[in-house]
Amino acid sequence: MDSSKKISYFVKLKSRVQTLYKSLSPERVLLFWSLVALSVTLIFSALIVFNNRFLITTPTYGGTVREGIIGTPRFINPVLATSDQDKDLTTLVYAGLTKKDTLGHTELDMAKSITESDDQLHYSVVLKDNAKFHDGEKVTADDIIYTIALIQSPAIKSPYRIEWEGVSIEKESDTEFTFSLKKPYPQFMVALTLGILPKHIWKNLTEEQISLSDYNIHAIGSGPYKISSIATNSGIPNTFVLKAYENYTRGRPYIDTFVISTYQNEKYLIQAFQNGDIDRLYGISPEKVASLQIPANNIHTSLLPRTFAVFFNPNKDSILSDKNVRLALHMAINKQAIVNTVLKNYGKVINDPYPFDEDITASVYNVDQARTLLESNKALKKASSTLEITLTTANTDEMKKVAEMIKNDWEAIGVHTTLAVYEVSDLNQTVIKDRDFQVLLFGSITQDPSDLYAFWHSSQRTYPGLNISNYVSKKLDTNLETLRTSENELSRISAYEDVKKEFSEEVPGIFLFAPSLIYITRDKITSPLPLYSFNNSSRFTLIESWYRYTDSVWPKTYSKSVIAFLEKIIHY
Repeated sequence: MDSSKKISYFVKLKSRVQTLYKSLSPERVLLFWSLVALSVTLIFSALIVFNNRFLITTPTYGGTVREGIIGTPRFINPVLATSDQDKDLTTLVYAGLTKKDTLGHTELDMAKSITESDDQLHYSVVLKDNAKFHDGEKVTADDIIYTIALIQSPAIKSPYRIEWEGVSIEKESDTEFTFSLKKPYPQFMVALTLGILPKHIWKNLTEEQISLSDYNIHAIGSGPYKISSIATNSGIPNTFVLKAYENYTRGRPYIDTFVISTYQNEKYLIQAFQNGDIDRLYGISPEKVASLQIPANNIHTSLLPRTFAVFFNPNKDSILSDKNVRLALHMAINKQAIVNTVLKNYGKVINDPYPFDEDITASVYNVDQARTLLESNKALKKASSTLEITLTTANTDEMKKVAEMIKNDWEAIGVHTTLAVYEVSDLNQTVIKDRDFQVLLFGSITQDPSDLYAFWHSSQRTYPGLNISNYVSKKLDTNLETLRTSENELSRISAYEDVKKEFSEEVPGIFLFAPSLIYITRDKITSPLPLYSFNNSSRFTLIESWYRYTDSVWPKTYSKSVIAFLEKIIHY
Protein backbone atom coordinates (compact mmCIF):
# COMPACT_ATOMS: atom_id res chain seq x y z
CA MET A 1 0.00 0.00 0.00
CA ASP A 2 1.51 3.31 -1.15
CA SER A 3 1.44 6.49 0.95
CA SER A 4 -1.56 8.06 -0.84
CA LYS A 5 -3.67 4.96 -0.18
CA LYS A 6 -2.59 4.97 3.52
CA ILE A 7 -3.69 8.57 3.92
CA SER A 8 -7.01 7.82 2.26
CA TYR A 9 -7.54 4.84 4.57
CA PHE A 10 -6.97 6.83 7.77
CA VAL A 11 -9.17 9.69 6.56
CA LYS A 12 -12.03 7.26 5.98
CA LEU A 13 -11.39 5.59 9.38
CA LYS A 14 -11.44 8.94 11.16
CA SER A 15 -14.69 9.85 9.42
CA ARG A 16 -16.36 6.59 10.48
CA VAL A 17 -15.25 7.05 14.12
CA GLN A 18 -16.60 10.60 14.16
CA THR A 19 -19.89 9.43 12.68
CA LEU A 20 -20.14 6.64 15.24
CA TYR A 21 -19.31 9.02 18.14
CA LYS A 22 -21.97 11.54 16.97
CA SER A 23 -24.54 8.79 16.83
CA LEU A 24 -24.11 8.01 20.55
CA SER A 25 -26.67 9.20 23.03
CA PRO A 26 -25.54 11.68 25.76
CA GLU A 27 -25.65 8.89 28.35
CA ARG A 28 -23.32 6.72 26.25
CA VAL A 29 -20.92 9.63 25.64
CA LEU A 30 -20.69 10.18 29.41
CA LEU A 31 -20.10 6.45 29.95
CA PHE A 32 -17.42 6.43 27.25
CA TRP A 33 -15.41 9.27 28.79
CA SER A 34 -15.84 7.82 32.25
CA LEU A 35 -14.33 4.56 31.05
CA VAL A 36 -11.46 6.44 29.38
CA ALA A 37 -10.74 8.40 32.59
CA LEU A 38 -10.88 5.21 34.68
CA SER A 39 -8.52 3.43 32.30
CA VAL A 40 -6.01 6.27 32.39
CA THR A 41 -6.19 6.38 36.20
CA LEU A 42 -5.68 2.63 36.49
CA ILE A 43 -2.76 2.65 34.09
CA PHE A 44 -1.15 5.59 35.88
CA SER A 45 -1.67 3.94 39.29
CA ALA A 46 -0.18 0.70 38.01
CA LEU A 47 2.86 2.56 36.75
CA ILE A 48 3.28 4.26 40.15
CA VAL A 49 3.00 0.94 42.01
CA PHE A 50 5.42 -0.69 39.60
CA ASN A 51 7.84 2.20 39.94
CA ASN A 52 7.67 2.29 43.73
CA ARG A 53 8.15 -1.43 43.92
CA PHE A 54 11.62 -1.12 42.49
CA LEU A 55 12.67 2.29 43.87
CA ILE A 56 15.08 2.44 46.80
CA THR A 57 15.44 5.21 49.37
CA THR A 58 18.95 6.59 49.59
CA PRO A 59 20.55 9.39 51.62
CA THR A 60 21.33 12.61 49.82
CA TYR A 61 23.47 15.62 50.64
CA GLY A 62 22.57 18.55 52.85
CA GLY A 63 21.73 19.42 56.44
CA THR A 64 23.47 20.85 59.50
CA VAL A 65 24.38 19.33 62.86
CA ARG A 66 24.61 21.72 65.83
CA GLU A 67 26.24 20.07 68.84
CA GLY A 68 27.35 21.39 72.20
CA ILE A 69 30.24 20.08 74.30
CA ILE A 70 31.59 20.93 77.74
CA GLY A 71 35.06 22.47 77.67
CA THR A 72 37.27 23.96 74.97
CA PRO A 73 39.71 21.92 72.88
CA ARG A 74 43.39 22.87 73.18
CA PHE A 75 44.96 20.35 70.85
CA ILE A 76 43.06 19.44 67.69
CA ASN A 77 46.10 17.35 66.97
CA PRO A 78 46.28 13.53 66.93
CA VAL A 79 49.77 13.62 68.47
CA LEU A 80 48.78 15.71 71.49
CA ALA A 81 45.00 15.21 71.95
CA THR A 82 44.18 14.16 75.51
CA SER A 83 40.81 15.62 76.55
CA ASP A 84 37.43 14.53 75.20
CA GLN A 85 37.13 17.94 73.51
CA ASP A 86 40.47 17.46 71.76
CA LYS A 87 39.52 13.98 70.61
CA ASP A 88 36.08 15.06 69.32
CA LEU A 89 37.51 17.63 66.93
CA THR A 90 40.51 15.47 66.06
CA THR A 91 38.20 12.59 65.09
CA LEU A 92 36.28 14.84 62.71
CA VAL A 93 39.26 16.65 61.18
CA TYR A 94 41.89 13.90 60.89
CA ALA A 95 42.00 10.50 59.24
CA GLY A 96 44.27 7.52 59.92
CA LEU A 97 45.44 4.58 57.86
CA THR A 98 42.67 2.49 59.42
CA LYS A 99 39.40 3.18 61.17
CA LYS A 100 37.26 1.28 63.66
CA ASP A 101 33.85 0.05 62.59
CA THR A 102 30.76 -0.21 64.79
CA LEU A 103 31.96 -3.48 66.34
CA GLY A 104 35.48 -2.29 67.05
CA HIS A 105 37.06 -4.10 64.12
CA THR A 106 39.49 -2.17 61.94
CA GLU A 107 38.89 -1.35 58.30
CA LEU A 108 40.94 0.65 55.83
CA ASP A 109 40.73 4.44 55.76
CA MET A 110 43.59 6.21 53.95
CA ALA A 111 45.38 2.89 53.35
CA LYS A 112 44.61 1.10 50.11
CA SER A 113 46.07 -2.12 51.50
CA ILE A 114 47.96 -3.33 54.59
CA THR A 115 49.83 -6.63 54.38
CA GLU A 116 50.99 -8.32 57.57
CA SER A 117 54.04 -10.60 57.54
CA ASP A 118 53.81 -14.18 58.80
CA ASP A 119 55.81 -13.33 61.91
CA GLN A 120 53.52 -10.35 62.70
CA LEU A 121 56.54 -8.02 62.83
CA HIS A 122 56.12 -6.17 59.53
CA TYR A 123 53.17 -4.32 58.03
CA SER A 124 53.47 -3.19 54.40
CA VAL A 125 51.18 -0.27 53.58
CA VAL A 126 50.01 1.19 50.28
CA LEU A 127 48.25 4.55 50.45
CA LYS A 128 45.13 5.36 48.44
CA ASP A 129 45.87 7.53 45.43
CA ASN A 130 43.10 9.99 46.36
CA ALA A 131 44.29 10.60 49.95
CA LYS A 132 44.63 14.37 50.29
CA PHE A 133 44.79 16.92 53.08
CA HIS A 134 42.20 19.67 53.35
CA ASP A 135 44.56 22.13 51.64
CA GLY A 136 44.78 19.89 48.57
CA GLU A 137 48.24 18.43 49.20
CA LYS A 138 48.57 14.67 48.76
CA VAL A 139 49.14 12.44 51.77
CA THR A 140 52.48 10.66 51.38
CA ALA A 141 54.70 8.28 53.30
CA ASP A 142 56.66 11.30 54.56
CA ASP A 143 53.58 12.50 56.47
CA ILE A 144 53.22 9.17 58.25
CA ILE A 145 56.94 9.03 59.08
CA TYR A 146 56.85 12.60 60.40
CA THR A 147 53.76 11.97 62.58
CA ILE A 148 55.17 8.81 64.18
CA ALA A 149 58.55 10.50 64.79
CA LEU A 150 56.79 13.28 66.69
CA ILE A 151 54.93 10.77 68.85
CA GLN A 152 58.15 8.91 69.61
CA SER A 153 60.02 12.07 70.58
CA PRO A 154 60.44 12.41 74.38
CA ALA A 155 60.28 16.21 74.03
CA ILE A 156 56.75 16.11 72.59
CA LYS A 157 55.38 14.05 75.51
CA SER A 158 52.65 12.49 73.38
CA PRO A 159 50.14 10.41 75.37
CA TYR A 160 50.38 7.80 72.60
CA ARG A 161 54.14 7.31 72.78
CA ILE A 162 53.96 3.94 74.53
CA GLU A 163 51.95 2.46 71.64
CA TRP A 164 54.71 3.34 69.18
CA GLU A 165 57.82 2.41 71.15
CA GLY A 166 60.18 0.27 69.08
CA VAL A 167 58.28 0.84 65.81
CA SER A 168 60.34 1.88 62.78
CA ILE A 169 59.23 2.84 59.26
CA GLU A 170 60.99 2.21 55.96
CA LYS A 171 59.87 4.29 53.00
CA GLU A 172 59.72 2.57 49.62
CA SER A 173 57.95 5.28 47.64
CA ASP A 174 55.61 8.21 48.23
CA THR A 175 52.72 5.80 48.62
CA GLU A 176 54.41 2.65 49.95
CA PHE A 177 56.16 2.01 53.25
CA THR A 178 56.64 -0.69 55.88
CA PHE A 179 56.25 -0.64 59.66
CA SER A 180 58.63 -2.91 61.59
CA LEU A 181 57.95 -4.01 65.18
CA LYS A 182 60.36 -5.52 67.69
CA LYS A 183 57.71 -7.96 68.89
CA PRO A 184 54.18 -8.92 67.78
CA TYR A 185 51.43 -6.54 68.81
CA PRO A 186 47.91 -7.85 67.95
CA GLN A 187 46.40 -4.39 68.38
CA PHE A 188 48.74 -2.70 65.90
CA MET A 189 45.98 -2.31 63.30
CA VAL A 190 44.06 -0.35 65.93
CA ALA A 191 47.10 1.85 66.55
CA LEU A 192 46.99 2.73 62.84
CA THR A 193 43.72 4.62 63.42
CA LEU A 194 45.96 7.47 64.60
CA GLY A 195 45.31 10.67 62.63
CA ILE A 196 48.11 11.82 60.32
CA LEU A 197 49.63 15.32 60.41
CA PRO A 198 50.59 17.16 57.19
CA LYS A 199 54.39 17.42 57.29
CA HIS A 200 54.44 20.40 54.93
CA ILE A 201 52.46 22.40 57.54
CA TRP A 202 54.42 21.40 60.65
CA LYS A 203 57.98 20.68 59.46
CA ASN A 204 59.33 24.22 60.02
CA LEU A 205 58.37 24.19 63.72
CA THR A 206 60.78 23.06 66.42
CA GLU A 207 59.63 20.46 68.92
CA GLU A 208 59.29 23.21 71.51
CA GLN A 209 56.97 25.16 69.19
CA ILE A 210 54.67 22.23 68.34
CA SER A 211 52.42 22.55 71.41
CA LEU A 212 52.20 26.34 70.97
CA SER A 213 51.31 26.35 67.28
CA ASP A 214 48.07 27.93 66.05
CA TYR A 215 47.61 24.81 63.91
CA ASN A 216 46.55 23.01 67.08
CA ILE A 217 43.30 24.96 66.74
CA HIS A 218 43.18 25.92 63.04
CA ALA A 219 43.87 22.29 62.21
CA ILE A 220 44.38 20.86 58.73
CA GLY A 221 43.86 17.14 58.36
CA SER A 222 42.47 14.67 55.83
CA GLY A 223 39.37 13.53 57.71
CA PRO A 224 35.66 13.75 56.87
CA TYR A 225 35.32 17.40 57.94
CA LYS A 226 37.51 20.46 57.50
CA ILE A 227 37.47 23.54 59.71
CA SER A 228 35.75 26.39 57.87
CA SER A 229 35.69 29.06 60.58
CA ILE A 230 36.24 29.53 64.30
CA ALA A 231 34.45 32.10 66.46
CA THR A 232 36.09 33.27 69.66
CA ASN A 233 35.11 35.00 72.88
CA SER A 234 37.90 37.00 74.54
CA GLY A 235 40.35 35.11 72.37
CA ILE A 236 39.04 31.67 73.42
CA PRO A 237 37.46 29.54 70.67
CA ASN A 238 33.80 28.83 71.39
CA THR A 239 32.29 27.82 68.03
CA PHE A 240 33.82 25.61 65.34
CA VAL A 241 32.12 25.46 61.93
CA LEU A 242 33.17 22.42 59.94
CA LYS A 243 32.31 21.63 56.33
CA ALA A 244 32.10 18.22 54.67
CA TYR A 245 35.38 17.36 52.94
CA GLU A 246 34.59 16.41 49.36
CA ASN A 247 37.84 14.42 48.91
CA TYR A 248 37.63 12.27 52.03
CA THR A 249 38.89 8.82 51.08
CA ARG A 250 35.80 7.04 52.40
CA GLY A 251 33.46 9.37 50.55
CA ARG A 252 32.15 12.86 51.19
CA PRO A 253 29.84 12.93 54.26
CA TYR A 254 26.16 13.56 53.53
CA ILE A 255 25.82 16.23 56.22
CA ASP A 256 27.13 19.51 54.79
CA THR A 257 27.88 21.44 57.97
CA PHE A 258 28.89 20.43 61.49
CA VAL A 259 28.84 23.16 64.13
CA ILE A 260 30.38 22.46 67.53
CA SER A 261 29.81 25.03 70.29
CA THR A 262 31.69 24.88 73.59
CA TYR A 263 30.29 25.63 77.05
CA GLN A 264 31.94 26.11 80.43
CA ASN A 265 29.88 23.57 82.32
CA GLU A 266 26.88 21.28 82.28
CA LYS A 267 24.50 24.04 83.36
CA TYR A 268 25.27 26.28 80.38
CA LEU A 269 25.25 23.31 77.99
CA ILE A 270 21.75 22.26 79.06
CA GLN A 271 20.54 25.85 78.95
CA ALA A 272 21.78 26.20 75.35
CA PHE A 273 19.93 23.01 74.41
CA GLN A 274 16.70 24.19 76.02
CA ASN A 275 17.04 27.60 74.33
CA GLY A 276 17.41 25.97 70.92
CA ASP A 277 20.98 27.18 70.37
CA ILE A 278 22.10 23.60 69.85
CA ASP A 279 20.26 20.43 68.85
CA ARG A 280 22.67 17.85 70.28
CA LEU A 281 24.69 17.31 73.42
CA TYR A 282 26.57 14.63 75.27
CA GLY A 283 28.53 14.34 78.47
CA ILE A 284 25.75 15.29 80.88
CA SER A 285 25.17 13.31 84.06
CA PRO A 286 22.42 10.65 83.97
CA GLU A 287 20.21 12.46 86.50
CA LYS A 288 20.12 15.53 84.25
CA VAL A 289 18.63 13.62 81.31
CA ALA A 290 15.15 13.53 82.84
CA SER A 291 15.18 17.31 83.29
CA LEU A 292 15.37 17.77 79.51
CA GLN A 293 11.87 16.32 79.12
CA ILE A 294 12.49 14.85 75.68
CA PRO A 295 11.10 11.67 74.08
CA ALA A 296 12.94 8.42 74.73
CA ASN A 297 13.80 8.04 71.05
CA ASN A 298 15.88 11.24 71.31
CA ILE A 299 18.16 9.58 73.88
CA HIS A 300 20.84 7.40 72.30
CA THR A 301 23.23 5.23 74.29
CA SER A 302 26.36 3.25 73.56
CA LEU A 303 28.32 1.25 76.13
CA LEU A 304 31.72 2.71 77.05
CA PRO A 305 34.86 0.68 77.86
CA ARG A 306 35.14 2.27 81.30
CA THR A 307 35.30 -0.47 83.91
CA PHE A 308 34.59 0.60 87.49
CA ALA A 309 35.85 -1.83 90.08
CA VAL A 310 36.85 -2.31 93.70
CA PHE A 311 40.54 -3.20 94.08
CA PHE A 312 41.88 -5.01 97.15
CA ASN A 313 45.36 -4.42 98.59
CA PRO A 314 46.28 -7.33 100.93
CA ASN A 315 49.66 -5.68 101.54
CA LYS A 316 47.83 -3.07 103.63
CA ASP A 317 45.64 -5.52 105.52
CA SER A 318 46.35 -9.26 105.73
CA ILE A 319 42.67 -10.06 106.30
CA LEU A 320 42.16 -9.31 102.61
CA SER A 321 44.46 -12.24 101.76
CA ASP A 322 41.53 -14.52 102.59
CA LYS A 323 39.66 -14.98 99.34
CA ASN A 324 36.50 -15.89 101.26
CA VAL A 325 36.56 -12.43 102.82
CA ARG A 326 36.98 -10.89 99.38
CA LEU A 327 34.17 -13.07 98.04
CA ALA A 328 31.92 -12.06 100.93
CA LEU A 329 32.52 -8.40 100.16
CA HIS A 330 31.72 -9.15 96.52
CA MET A 331 28.49 -10.99 97.33
CA ALA A 332 27.27 -8.15 99.53
CA ILE A 333 27.27 -5.49 96.78
CA ASN A 334 23.99 -4.92 94.96
CA LYS A 335 25.44 -3.87 91.59
CA GLN A 336 22.09 -3.53 89.85
CA ALA A 337 20.93 -1.07 92.50
CA ILE A 338 24.03 1.03 91.78
CA VAL A 339 23.29 1.07 88.05
CA ASN A 340 19.63 1.89 88.71
CA THR A 341 20.27 4.62 91.28
CA VAL A 342 23.53 6.29 90.27
CA LEU A 343 23.53 5.70 86.51
CA LYS A 344 19.73 5.87 86.10
CA ASN A 345 20.06 2.65 84.06
CA TYR A 346 22.46 4.29 81.58
CA GLY A 347 25.01 1.55 82.03
CA LYS A 348 25.51 -2.17 82.51
CA VAL A 349 26.31 -4.41 85.47
CA ILE A 350 29.55 -6.32 84.86
CA ASN A 351 30.97 -9.33 86.64
CA ASP A 352 33.98 -9.74 84.35
CA PRO A 353 37.01 -7.57 83.56
CA TYR A 354 36.04 -6.81 79.93
CA PRO A 355 32.86 -4.70 79.70
CA PHE A 356 31.97 -5.70 76.13
CA ASP A 357 31.94 -9.41 76.96
CA GLU A 358 28.56 -10.83 75.93
CA ASP A 359 29.09 -14.14 77.74
CA ILE A 360 28.60 -12.66 81.21
CA THR A 361 29.53 -14.54 84.37
CA ALA A 362 26.50 -15.02 86.61
CA SER A 363 25.95 -12.62 89.49
CA VAL A 364 27.03 -13.74 92.97
CA TYR A 365 24.91 -11.23 94.88
CA ASN A 366 23.75 -13.02 98.04
CA VAL A 367 23.68 -11.11 101.34
CA ASP A 368 23.01 -14.14 103.55
CA GLN A 369 25.84 -16.17 102.04
CA ALA A 370 28.16 -13.16 102.26
CA ARG A 371 27.44 -12.88 105.97
CA THR A 372 28.06 -16.62 106.46
CA LEU A 373 31.39 -16.49 104.60
CA LEU A 374 32.55 -13.53 106.66
CA GLU A 375 31.61 -15.24 109.92
CA SER A 376 33.69 -18.27 108.94
CA ASN A 377 36.96 -16.28 108.96
CA LYS A 378 39.11 -17.72 111.76
CA ALA A 379 41.04 -14.53 112.42
CA LEU A 380 37.88 -12.52 113.01
CA LYS A 381 36.42 -15.28 115.18
CA LYS A 382 39.53 -15.57 117.30
CA ALA A 383 39.76 -11.84 117.94
CA SER A 384 35.99 -11.51 118.32
CA SER A 385 36.33 -8.40 116.21
CA THR A 386 34.52 -6.71 113.38
CA LEU A 387 36.10 -6.34 109.97
CA GLU A 388 36.96 -2.70 109.35
CA ILE A 389 37.42 -1.43 105.80
CA THR A 390 38.59 1.94 104.53
CA LEU A 391 37.20 2.44 101.04
CA THR A 392 39.14 5.05 99.06
CA THR A 393 37.77 6.83 96.01
CA ALA A 394 37.78 10.06 93.98
CA ASN A 395 35.96 13.24 94.93
CA THR A 396 33.37 13.16 92.17
CA ASP A 397 29.61 13.06 92.61
CA GLU A 398 29.30 9.71 90.86
CA MET A 399 32.11 7.97 92.76
CA LYS A 400 30.93 9.29 96.13
CA LYS A 401 27.39 8.02 95.51
CA VAL A 402 28.70 4.59 94.48
CA ALA A 403 30.99 4.47 97.51
CA GLU A 404 28.10 5.33 99.84
CA MET A 405 26.00 2.49 98.43
CA ILE A 406 28.87 0.02 98.78
CA LYS A 407 29.42 1.20 102.36
CA ASN A 408 25.76 0.54 103.18
CA ASP A 409 25.90 -2.91 101.57
CA TRP A 410 29.03 -3.88 103.53
CA GLU A 411 27.71 -2.58 106.81
CA ALA A 412 24.60 -4.70 106.24
CA ILE A 413 26.81 -7.80 106.65
CA GLY A 414 28.65 -6.39 109.67
CA VAL A 415 31.64 -4.70 107.99
CA HIS A 416 32.45 -1.31 109.48
CA THR A 417 33.28 0.89 106.49
CA THR A 418 34.97 4.28 106.39
CA LEU A 419 35.17 6.38 103.25
CA ALA A 420 38.36 8.21 102.28
CA VAL A 421 37.72 10.71 99.47
CA TYR A 422 40.54 12.40 97.54
CA GLU A 423 40.73 14.91 94.75
CA VAL A 424 41.46 13.09 91.48
CA SER A 425 44.99 14.51 91.16
CA ASP A 426 45.87 13.56 94.74
CA LEU A 427 44.36 10.11 94.29
CA ASN A 428 46.60 9.45 91.30
CA GLN A 429 49.80 11.05 92.59
CA THR A 430 49.81 9.75 96.15
CA VAL A 431 47.31 7.00 96.88
CA ILE A 432 47.55 5.01 93.64
CA LYS A 433 51.19 5.77 92.89
CA ASP A 434 52.29 4.56 96.34
CA ARG A 435 49.59 1.84 96.60
CA ASP A 436 48.55 3.56 99.82
CA PHE A 437 45.05 2.15 100.25
CA GLN A 438 43.25 -0.81 101.76
CA VAL A 439 40.37 -0.97 99.28
CA LEU A 440 40.05 1.33 96.26
CA LEU A 441 37.02 2.24 94.13
CA PHE A 442 38.41 3.30 90.78
CA GLY A 443 37.78 3.21 87.04
CA SER A 444 39.93 1.99 84.16
CA ILE A 445 39.61 1.81 80.39
CA THR A 446 39.55 -1.63 78.79
CA GLN A 447 38.96 -1.43 75.05
CA ASP A 448 40.20 -4.96 74.41
CA PRO A 449 40.96 -7.99 76.61
CA SER A 450 44.65 -7.43 75.84
CA ASP A 451 44.44 -4.17 77.84
CA LEU A 452 44.07 -6.26 81.01
CA TYR A 453 47.83 -6.87 80.91
CA ALA A 454 48.51 -3.31 82.09
CA PHE A 455 46.17 -3.64 85.09
CA TRP A 456 46.81 -7.18 86.30
CA HIS A 457 50.17 -8.57 85.11
CA SER A 458 52.69 -8.97 87.95
CA SER A 459 55.31 -6.96 86.02
CA GLN A 460 53.05 -3.91 86.40
CA ARG A 461 52.93 -3.92 90.21
CA THR A 462 55.17 -0.92 90.73
CA TYR A 463 54.67 2.61 89.44
CA PRO A 464 54.20 3.55 86.62
CA GLY A 465 52.61 0.11 86.23
CA LEU A 466 48.85 -0.08 86.77
CA ASN A 467 48.54 -3.33 88.73
CA ILE A 468 47.39 -1.29 91.71
CA SER A 469 46.22 -4.27 93.78
CA ASN A 470 49.70 -5.92 93.59
CA TYR A 471 48.01 -9.15 92.55
CA VAL A 472 50.47 -11.90 91.56
CA SER A 473 49.62 -15.11 89.73
CA LYS A 474 51.83 -17.04 87.32
CA LYS A 475 48.80 -18.56 85.65
CA LEU A 476 47.20 -15.15 85.17
CA ASP A 477 50.49 -13.74 83.83
CA THR A 478 50.66 -16.48 81.21
CA ASN A 479 47.09 -15.90 80.06
CA LEU A 480 47.55 -12.13 79.94
CA GLU A 481 50.68 -12.56 77.84
CA THR A 482 48.71 -14.75 75.43
CA LEU A 483 46.00 -12.09 75.20
CA ARG A 484 48.60 -9.44 74.50
CA THR A 485 50.82 -11.19 71.96
CA SER A 486 49.06 -14.18 70.38
CA GLU A 487 47.63 -13.83 66.89
CA ASN A 488 45.74 -17.10 67.28
CA GLU A 489 42.11 -16.19 67.93
CA LEU A 490 41.28 -19.52 69.58
CA SER A 491 44.24 -19.18 71.95
CA ARG A 492 43.13 -15.69 72.88
CA ILE A 493 39.55 -16.80 73.53
CA SER A 494 40.75 -19.69 75.69
CA ALA A 495 43.12 -17.41 77.61
CA TYR A 496 40.38 -14.89 78.31
CA GLU A 497 38.03 -17.61 79.57
CA ASP A 498 40.78 -18.72 81.98
CA VAL A 499 41.24 -15.11 83.12
CA LYS A 500 37.51 -14.81 83.83
CA LYS A 501 37.57 -18.07 85.77
CA GLU A 502 40.51 -16.96 87.91
CA PHE A 503 38.90 -13.62 88.70
CA SER A 504 35.70 -15.40 89.65
CA GLU A 505 37.48 -17.85 91.95
CA GLU A 506 40.19 -15.64 93.47
CA VAL A 507 38.36 -12.27 93.54
CA PRO A 508 41.40 -9.95 93.35
CA GLY A 509 38.88 -7.22 92.62
CA ILE A 510 35.16 -6.65 92.23
CA PHE A 511 33.99 -5.53 88.81
CA LEU A 512 30.92 -3.34 89.24
CA PHE A 513 29.60 -1.60 86.13
CA ALA A 514 30.36 0.08 82.82
CA PRO A 515 28.58 3.37 82.01
CA SER A 516 27.00 4.28 78.70
CA LEU A 517 27.68 7.23 76.47
CA ILE A 518 24.51 9.34 76.54
CA TYR A 519 23.91 11.27 73.31
CA ILE A 520 20.90 13.58 73.17
CA THR A 521 19.50 14.69 69.80
CA ARG A 522 16.59 16.86 68.77
CA ASP A 523 17.14 17.31 65.04
CA LYS A 524 16.03 15.10 62.18
CA ILE A 525 19.50 13.82 61.37
CA THR A 526 19.77 10.04 61.09
CA SER A 527 22.94 9.26 63.05
CA PRO A 528 23.19 5.75 64.48
CA LEU A 529 25.64 5.08 67.31
CA PRO A 530 27.84 1.99 67.45
CA LEU A 531 26.68 -0.65 69.91
CA TYR A 532 29.95 -0.22 71.79
CA SER A 533 31.84 3.07 71.97
CA PHE A 534 35.57 2.82 72.52
CA ASN A 535 35.64 6.42 73.76
CA ASN A 536 33.22 9.35 73.79
CA SER A 537 34.32 10.38 70.30
CA SER A 538 33.15 7.00 68.98
CA ARG A 539 29.76 8.62 68.45
CA PHE A 540 31.33 9.86 65.20
CA THR A 541 32.30 6.35 64.03
CA LEU A 542 29.66 6.42 61.26
CA ILE A 543 29.85 10.17 60.62
CA GLU A 544 30.20 9.90 56.84
CA SER A 545 26.92 7.97 56.69
CA TRP A 546 24.83 10.40 58.78
CA TYR A 547 22.13 12.09 56.72
CA ARG A 548 19.23 14.55 56.91
CA TYR A 549 17.58 14.12 53.50
CA THR A 550 16.68 11.15 51.34
CA ASP A 551 15.65 10.54 47.76
CA SER A 552 14.01 7.65 45.90
CA VAL A 553 15.95 6.31 42.94
CA TRP A 554 16.21 3.31 40.66
CA PRO A 555 18.94 1.03 42.02
CA LYS A 556 20.82 0.67 38.76
CA THR A 557 20.88 4.39 38.14
CA TYR A 558 22.12 5.34 41.62
CA SER A 559 25.81 5.90 42.24
CA LYS A 560 27.06 7.81 45.28
CA SER A 561 30.23 8.76 43.44
CA VAL A 562 28.26 10.25 40.53
CA ILE A 563 25.93 12.14 42.89
CA ALA A 564 28.91 13.40 44.87
CA PHE A 565 30.58 14.54 41.65
CA LEU A 566 27.49 16.49 40.59
CA GLU A 567 27.15 18.00 44.08
CA LYS A 568 30.80 19.02 43.94
CA ILE A 569 30.24 20.84 40.63
CA ILE A 570 27.18 22.62 42.03
CA HIS A 571 28.48 23.58 45.48
CA TYR A 572 32.25 23.86 45.18
